[in-house]
Amino acid sequence: MRDQAPSYPSKQAGKTAVIVTLLIVIALAIATLWYLAKDTEPAPAPIEKPVDLAPPPAEVTETEIDPPVTEPADTVELEETAATPEAEPVAPAKPLPKLAESNDEILQRLSEAEQPIEPLRSEQLIRDAVVFVDNLRNGVVVKEAAIIEGPKSRFRVLEQDGKIYIDPRSYDRYNTIVDWFVSLDNAVLIQLMNEYQPLLKEALAEIGYPDTAPKTVLFEAIEVLQATPSVGTVIELTDESVMYRYADPALEALPAAQKQMLRLGPDNMRRIKDKLESLHNAMLTN
Repeated sequence: MRDQAPSYPSKQAGKTAVIVTLLIVIALAIATLWYLAKDTEPAPAPIEKPVDLAPPPAEVTETEIDPPVTEPADTVELEETAATPEAEPVAPAKPLPKLAESNDEILQRLSEAEQPIEPLRSEQLIRDAVVFVDNLRNGVVVKEAAIIEGPKSRFRVLEQDGKIYIDPRSYDRYNTIVDWFVSLDNAVLIQLMNEYQPLLKEALAEIGYPDTAPKTVLFEAIEVLQATPSVGTVIELTDESVMYRYADPALEALPAAQKQMLRLGPDNMRRIKDKLESLHNAMLTN
């Protein structure tokens, strides 16, 4: 058995399937406008103390033929009630930055929410995420729009009995970044998604989708990743060309996004799928 360390599948080895899934999350985090505070419910009307307008009956004596007639008072004084306090005005929403100037604010918001931002590298998070996710829903991976760095260690293969396999040690190089991905807080991401929706729509319009809902794009991209088959740890490769390919024709025929998911290894891929499912369900209820 000999240990080889070629790039896989070619010069694109620096960007991995983790990028695919992380960008979905970042797209959520930079997508939409947060809801304003709910209107204050009106205070219930004060309950007035009932007033008896009729005077007490006059006493009748033996010498009185007709009871005295008492004229009702012209006015009736009601018990003064406390004034209902006025509801405090809702502060206006903070204006959103321009699309081209939104990066610093988004990173600051993520940091203030205690979400780690160290892996992020893009200077145009919204635009890059929109381009990446739009291609992703078609199964295409655009490394130029990647907003994080891939693992620094090299892809490894094993050769045994004349066959080539992915070295399981290659899966471990994604562990740290997958840990980061699954640790992101869904509530924080959805809140930011709601807040920056106008900018996401603007970025979609720039690439030709002025009428496409951001959630439609995200849900379709998530669906592509969730459809990646689970094939276990042992995956055979072939080096018949200048780049490594999957020996199984069914795997080689998968969209590029799903083939990159396979490089994560079964455990990391399961964790990412679970995270994507929880995000998807959270978006449906918000």
